[in-house]
Amino acid sequence: ELDTVMLWVAFTLAFFGFLRVSKFTYSSTKTFLAVKNVAFNPTIKNPESLHIRIKQSDPFRQGTTLAIAKSHWSVCAVIALREYLLQRNPTNTDEPLFMLQNGEPLTRTILSANLRELLNILGYIENEYAPHSFRIGAATTAAAANLPPWLIKTLGRWRSDCYELYIRTPGTIINSVPQKLASVLNP
Repeated sequence: ELDTVMLWVAFTLAFFGFLRVSKFTYSSTKTFLAVKNVAFNPTIKNPESLHIRIKQSDPFRQGTTLAIAKSHWSVCAVIALREYLLQRNPTNTDEPLFMLQNGEPLTRTILSANLRELLNILGYIENEYAPHSFRIGAATTAAAANLPPWLIKTLGRWRSDCYELYIRTPGTIINSVPQKLASVLNP
């Protein structure tokens, strides 16, 4: 079903793009990510990366272009978006990128409801997650992959060290601290 594909693409794009929900969901006729804001490089048939023009709240309203490369894994925002657009085949590039089969644009409310439903099905505690969790998960995964702080800041478009608030420390690391401290005290 195309709606399921669309949600998968929205989830993967949010994660790999370190995106705030407001950058890819529909909130009004003036603020949404349109089909025309996405370009595949070199082509949609054989993409190596995609470029997304997102509105930025900068004083000059310049916006920014976000580049996402293929992951070369089964979870890949580039390939997922390509497949979605080839299936959907939008005729109007001014319309929202993410549209339900009934013609309704993907809003934060719809995204949240579907995310909660999916988390419930998978047995997760839905209250522990929100659409912002994709951005948190991206920062946490980037830190776990030992990406340098400057790159995490760049990928998330953070101008300060506030990106550190997004990084979650796994319980296994926290649980290992007492043993490490004790080993220093008792060589």
